Amino acid sequence: MTPKPPATPAARRHRGWRAAGVLALAAVLGLAFWGYTTPDMQIHWENLAALCGF
Repeated sequence: MTPKPPATPAARRHRGWRAAGVLALAAVLGLAFWGYTTPDMQIHWENLAALCGF
């Protein structure tokens, strides 16, 4: 078996952006879920979509 070559800088950068995107998605979904569990903080999906530009 031949050893795997080290990851290229472009592959590392792509993996970094993917990890950042997953973390951002988890944060947004977590905040939305938290908004549904607390009566003082009402986050509506329409407002969330407006903040994201949809």
